[in-house]
Amino acid sequence: MESSEEYFAVFFTTSGAIRFHRFLRNNTIPAEVKPVPRNLSTSCAIGIEFFYKGNLSLLIIQDIKQIYIKQGNQYILKYAKGH
Repeated sequence: MESSEEYFAVFFTTSGAIRFHRFLRNNTIPAEVKPVPRNLSTSCAIGIEFFYKGNLSLLIIQDIKQIYIKQGNQYILKYAKGH
């Protein structure tokens, strides 16, 4: 069985982060609100850590600025709005 990957989503606004958290929880995707690591962003103070296996593009909503995959202690950019 394929295991879930750990992701961290960064947002333009706090309300966007809360909206995405609710979206994930409603779709039974494990998620937690966390402070954004300073090396990822300085715009919005909170982000969403979540665990997911599957097509990441199915989770993209308008509020997301960036999504990173966590590998060890590093974050690797997987999605950036406008790219």
